Amino acid sequence: MLPEWMRKTDDYVPPKDGGTFVVKTIQTIGKVMSRLKVQAGHEKKRHLPALFKLLALVALIVITSITQSRLVLMGIVAGLLAYLCTWPAKGLLGIFKTPVAAAALAFVLFLPAMLMNPAGIPNNLVVVAKVFICVTMVTIFNHTTQWNHVTLALRKIHVPGIFVFTLDITLKYIVLLGNLIQDLLTSMQFRAVGKHEKKYSSIGGVMGVTFIRGTEMNEQMYEAMRCRGFTDDYKGL
Repeated sequence: MLPEWMRKTDDYVPPKDGGTFVVKTIQTIGKVMSRLKVQAGHEKKRHLPALFKLLALVALIVITSITQSRLVLMGIVAGLLAYLCTWPAKGLLGIFKTPVAAAALAFVLFLPAMLMNPAGIPNNLVVVAKVFICVTMVTIFNHTTQWNHVTLALRKIHVPGIFVFTLDITLKYIVLLGNLIQDLLTSMQFRAVGKHEKKYSSIGGVMGVTFIRGTEMNEQMYEAMRCRGFTDDYKGL
């Protein structure tokens, strides 16, 4: 014969918690990690070499920065628009978000000067347009070139190996530690049943674990480099 308390239905409904903070954090970290891990962008089988694109990008930025001819700027913009016409429509939003934000920031910075000196407004707007063009070209380069191809291109133009190594390892460990943070936040979310009063203090614990794990990774990598006799000769991942 079962006691009365064992025959009662447990009708527990956890209170709603405004804990969308953890979910949004996981989603944001996941988006950043996916960009770093699968940064294929619009590269195709017959894509241009990263070295050529890097040199072309630097040359176009220099020309855009020093030119005084608006006809040259219009020609560069026409070329960019013609190239972007070959992209799928869903990829254009990601291209223009950063350049528009950079141009808006430049416009806000130049706004006091334009109000105090109306005669210089055309020149200020040209600078804002140059910012937009340059950031657009960098964004296109970022979307069409994998980061390991970029570091290999830097090595080909005789950039010091230690610089390329630092850049590669930094990106690699950003991915590793980002995955660690994502796993810790997911575990915390699964264990937080109902209303979690101290969810923000738990984030400090996640950061502490990440710091300790990052320190351990740093020591392990240093010991591995010593054991393998690492030199400055680094060609890229």
